[in-house]
Amino acid sequence: MSLVDSKQRLDRLIELASQEGLPARRALVGEIADLLLDWPDNYPAGMREPFEALFTRAIRDVDADTRHLMAGRLAHSEKAPLSILHGLLPDAPVAARAAIVSHYANVTDGAIRIGVNEATLLPAARTATEAELAQVLTSRFRIPDEIAARVVGDKSAFLLAVLCKGTRVSRATFSALALSAAPHASAEESYRRLSAYDDVPEDGARGLLAYWRSLVATARAQAA
Repeated sequence: MSLVDSKQRLDRLIELASQEGLPARRALVGEIADLLLDWPDNYPAGMREPFEALFTRAIRDVDADTRHLMAGRLAHSEKAPLSILHGLLPDAPVAARAAIVSHYANVTDGAIRIGVNEATLLPAARTATEAELAQVLTSRFRIPDEIAARVVGDKSAFLLAVLCKGTRVSRATFSALALSAAPHASAEESYRRLSAYDDVPEDGARGLLAYWRSLVATARAQAA
């Protein structure tokens, strides 16, 4: 890409970033995605981070369909930043979720080896309300409150399967948790929720859980 083309591209992104409204935000996230997936040789690597941050902010202002589209597009790219993939995971198509989780396979954390006591986890979960269940997950799996709430609210149970696969919680315990979290689900919905366990890659789940736990450590460090 020539310097003239590079300047025109940057000018276009700046123009879109200055505009309000859904069409402009859709165009902005689309063009930033193009840029991140096909980074020009004459752009310094240090420029990627500001564009990633801009994408992360802009994607919050678009509709669910656009986030769904972006998740499906970025899920299979090795160049997609983990921070962006993490934000897109809740809106990702079912077929793309496992691909996104797989990106975290190389994220490691020594604390991940500490398991979860399944014998005490189940009784606590079975008697909990939805809000209380989120607190149970926060404390037992040591994840942020926001993530725990997202796990409980995930109708597909995919994120719950990530937690269980990430700590090597048994399929039986996962199944009991999945059913407890959605007691009024139909038989068909319950079957789909239970099948989520097989859709989650274990190495990626362990890495994503490590990433979630790192968010807790970062928040504590910032508060100290």
